[in-house]
Amino acid sequence: MLEKLFINCTSKCYRAIFTFAVIMVATFNPLPYTLAGEPLDSLVDKAARISLEHLAASVNEVSDTTLFPTYGTKDLKWQLKPAEDWTAGFYPGCLWYAYELSNDQRFEHWARQWTSSLEEEKNNSGTHDLGFKFMCSYGNGLKLDVKLEKSDYKNIILAAANTLAERYDSKLKCLSSNWDMKPEKNSCPVIIDVMMNLELLFWASENDGPAYFSDYARNHAIVTARDFIRPDGGTYHIVRYDKNTGAVINKGTLQGAGDETTWSRGHAWGIYGFVVAYRYTKEKLFLDDAIRLADYFIKHLPEDHIAPWDFQSDIKYRDVSASCIVTSALFEMINYIKNDSLKNYYKSEAEAMLSSLCKAPYFNGNKNTNCLLAHSVQFLPINSNVDVPSIFADYYFLEAITRYRQMETHL
Repeated sequence: MLEKLFINCTSKCYRAIFTFAVIMVATFNPLPYTLAGEPLDSLVDKAARISLEHLAASVNEVSDTTLFPTYGTKDLKWQLKPAEDWTAGFYPGCLWYAYELSNDQRFEHWARQWTSSLEEEKNNSGTHDLGFKFMCSYGNGLKLDVKLEKSDYKNIILAAANTLAERYDSKLKCLSSNWDMKPEKNSCPVIIDVMMNLELLFWASENDGPAYFSDYARNHAIVTARDFIRPDGGTYHIVRYDKNTGAVINKGTLQGAGDETTWSRGHAWGIYGFVVAYRYTKEKLFLDDAIRLADYFIKHLPEDHIAPWDFQSDIKYRDVSASCIVTSALFEMINYIKNDSLKNYYKSEAEAMLSSLCKAPYFNGNKNTNCLLAHSVQFLPINSNVDVPSIFADYYFLEAITRYRQMETHL
């Protein structure tokens, strides 16, 4: 009944209904998931300690500062690629978070080394993923390293933002994707992943870049909310637009199970991206979109709170990266929610996900590996990197741990 009301009601009506439902759930289920078994603080402390050990050891495994971990092999060794790969920003980002978690100067040194190897990517106009590359690396460096010459990092980020802004189409009011496996004639593809790169434009507009960069990012988020979200709160992975008219040609998926299914990692990108859009704009519609997508994600989780690779697929692989992304996003999102019952609900859900991420079979613990988490899925339809570690899962896992600790400190 609640789901039918959600589909047909206005956002305001839905929020009232959902608030009542959350209060009822809290009333009849007073013991949060994360309180069962080992306390979450203890799990997080162990996971953080072991993660730091793995990351310190990974420096010797990777060795070459011009190469970056992407996905793990079946025997839990890192595959390496150069800076051109879309994942290149995550490894220096992991090292920056390791520095924040430990205050160990070695991590600061390593983070600077791998970050500097990305600089030339600021001119790479062939990718929509410059936000991933530069906010995870240079952006974290700006926030965390007080000894840096700030202007150098800032200017590099601004140059990357200028390059990304070239992808903005004023007719479509969004940024184009750089790839499409099934292009239509005269089509402009846009994938939900681009939501994660808007922060680069938002940040630039607040740090001496052109003010209209914020308009580009805001417009893209509005178009994504309009065209990518289904009535039930699920999402499409790709929307193709006519370059001349701006009309939608079709909607579907590239990496999911089917055109009308919801690929969990793409959905996670959407949640996180809308939270970031709200952070910069404080426009309620973006927070509402983040909440709506989060509700769908949570509703479709299995008992252990780790997402399947696609919510409607009969192929039962998990994708820890999706739950890592959403866990981190929820720890930020709860800061923007005024209703205490809703805030506590999303906090509990984020903690439940983090609890599972800190344990076997997902956390690699004391295994002989430098990959923190197992069981990610890159691209199942083409059998690419299925059920292996991924560097972006590790990155958002460390970010979630960092945000959890900051949240607990300020309670």
